[in-house]
Amino acid sequence: MGSELDTSSNKRIHVVHNHQNQAMTIKEIFDAATYPQLTAVTGQLSAGFLNKYLSNFVQLELALGQPQGPHHYTSMETITKDALTTAMLAVANKEATKLFLRLSSQLQMMALAGILKVEVAPTQALHSRFYLLSNPQSQHTRVVLGSVDLIEPAFDPEYNRFEEVIVLDDDPLFANLLEHFKLDLRPVLVPYFSNQLLTTAENQLKEQKKAGEEGGNVIILPNEVTDQLVEDEMTDLLVNDLQHQLDRNLLRADVTLGMRNVTLNRSRDVETAEREIKQRSAVLKLQKQAVSPRAARPKIKGREQIAKQIHDEMRAAVSPQDLAVEKKYTTFLYDRPLERNITHNHTGLYTPNDTGTYPVPFGQLAPISQIKRSLQQLAAVMDGYAQFVVDYTPEYGKRFYEAILYAFTAPFLWEIREKASLNPEDGNDIPNFLILGASAGSGKSTLLRIINQLTWGSDKSMIDFGTIYPMNANQRKAKTVQALESYMKQGSTYPVLIDEIEPYFFQQHQYSRRLIVDTMNQLVNSPKPVAPLIGTTNYNSGFTMQRETARRTYYLQLDKVVDGEKKAAAAKYIFGVRQQLDNTLFKDFVVRMAGLLEDDGTPWRMFDAKTGQLDFLAMTRKIFRDYYKLADMPVPEYFADGLCDDFGENTRSKWAKLYLAKEEKFRFRPEKNSLIFDITKLTTFNGYTADSVEEYRNALPVELCVDGINGKTGKFVEIKAPAFYKWIGIDNPQLKPKPAAPTPEEVPAPKKKRGFWARLFG
Repeated sequence: MGSELDTSSNKRIHVVHNHQNQAMTIKEIFDAATYPQLTAVTGQLSAGFLNKYLSNFVQLELALGQPQGPHHYTSMETITKDALTTAMLAVANKEATKLFLRLSSQLQMMALAGILKVEVAPTQALHSRFYLLSNPQSQHTRVVLGSVDLIEPAFDPEYNRFEEVIVLDDDPLFANLLEHFKLDLRPVLVPYFSNQLLTTAENQLKEQKKAGEEGGNVIILPNEVTDQLVEDEMTDLLVNDLQHQLDRNLLRADVTLGMRNVTLNRSRDVETAEREIKQRSAVLKLQKQAVSPRAARPKIKGREQIAKQIHDEMRAAVSPQDLAVEKKYTTFLYDRPLERNITHNHTGLYTPNDTGTYPVPFGQLAPISQIKRSLQQLAAVMDGYAQFVVDYTPEYGKRFYEAILYAFTAPFLWEIREKASLNPEDGNDIPNFLILGASAGSGKSTLLRIINQLTWGSDKSMIDFGTIYPMNANQRKAKTVQALESYMKQGSTYPVLIDEIEPYFFQQHQYSRRLIVDTMNQLVNSPKPVAPLIGTTNYNSGFTMQRETARRTYYLQLDKVVDGEKKAAAAKYIFGVRQQLDNTLFKDFVVRMAGLLEDDGTPWRMFDAKTGQLDFLAMTRKIFRDYYKLADMPVPEYFADGLCDDFGENTRSKWAKLYLAKEEKFRFRPEKNSLIFDITKLTTFNGYTADSVEEYRNALPVELCVDGINGKTGKFVEIKAPAFYKWIGIDNPQLKPKPAAPTPEEVPAPKKKRGFWARLFG
């Protein structure tokens, strides 16, 4: 395209030359006669553009990036799912080879001679766009900036897209950008035209010349050759290029771990892609339906007709069953930190008004008398458990109180996570999930209702897990988990209260991992308001969670039941207590917590002295201690000073009991100071449940296993003996002194053999 670019008042290609609007052709912009050298970073590069507009340059170095995509990747995903994946797909699709073969023979010769260099950044997302032209003889330079790529459509106003082209001659910016290219970009660039490709092309030319062919320097590579190039180039990309950048510390050391985990969220990625395809199909259909179907020159239909088509299409996209499921979630509390004003006691929390037409601020400081009354309400709740739960102790009562503290903190957890995390991985220490593993009859559902009343003033927000979808619904399990994810991502930060989570959710990895691990991974890398989930599940000796799921969950075990003989009295008592409950204390609490969040001096990284865990409820405990001080009430015995590590204690106890019962089955391996145990022996034939193998495997910390995760897979688990004995609280038998051998004097004399008659009659 040699004609001048559009400079009318409605120009799409906006060219500014030395700060003035100017009509310039592509050849005038990329003036190879005046500036014979070109160094560029571009997003797209076509052979046609190279052949037509860049073939007269004496030297070319072109870094090829990629267009900005719709995904907001994390730091690690930018390397693995964006840059590296894009580079590997380019190799697999033979994009470099196709570009090379479409070049003129002149440009191919320049590539073979190293005068034309095309490069890519396989480990970095390259979104830069700048073009540096220079003349070493005259010292004149030109900088071209803008949105354009090195393809003809980027400069064609008929393509209905707006582009900016800023041309600056002999500007100091040239030196700045050239230094940036040399120091920052070039170290992460690798050749787009691989050595294998160039060597193959050169060998073909040599054979052509050797055979005396007169066809010129034409290079054509057959499919079997380019197929082999793909394999070689892909191997070099992963083995050589990637390792080279790791060795030079151009990449984070944990990139290889990121590569290993790149498929962990694959099911979610596939679902997102499928949803995008459906969305695109829907809007294309609506676009088609918006005009008359058979007219030679279609006209846009009337507003009412189009509105009906849109309404019908939107309704068809969501089934009545899914719509009913969506409406089960009814409690909304929005956290907007930017609107927080502590001076006026504005917490930044908002709820919809009664009709749902506008938001109203949430939170109000309470007088001391009401705070005292609220603490007495809490004491009455805890007294109920103390009176009616079998074998209740204040230590056990801490679990109930911890659940209440977590619920109070829930709306702000995403902010606390951001403030307490030195790096994204720290965010997993502030779980967005509280699971109450409770025995039937322990009062877990009642506790959930009490939490709802104490925070919302109602007990109507609970959702029963088993009734989210009816039993006969297709893909019920997967759709139930999708519904939970949807509830959490409504933009509200009020906790999603789920009762009676079915065991499969924890036992079948694809469900718990999909919701808990994937959601937490998103939150730690991209902090945003996502509602925490507080759920109950029936606890029994077979309860299990994957370790990676447990790490991202606050698990409290409520395994004591209400005394059967006192159930009637317990029901009457708790009914009376619940009649008095309100959310006055919670409204006061959110004001005080908002104040701590606004105070830069608040210490969010407080660690539990016993477990070493980050106590994400530390500031909540501080506020509640202040409450007891204000009310002139003693801090109760069931008030916990730190987190309850019930999952860790549960798993430790499980393996301790197994060892004590099956000590002879743990075979000591001296050369590795380890224990070998055949985990497949935990079968129903030996008195265990059908899921025992996976339960015990999940319960074994990977750090106790020889060779890490490999030590707990397969038929035999191999455990580090010293660490295992310390974990289960048993003295290491390998360290006990062996009894000394008896001296000759201590050896008893052998008994004389006696005949049958003597043995029988003496």
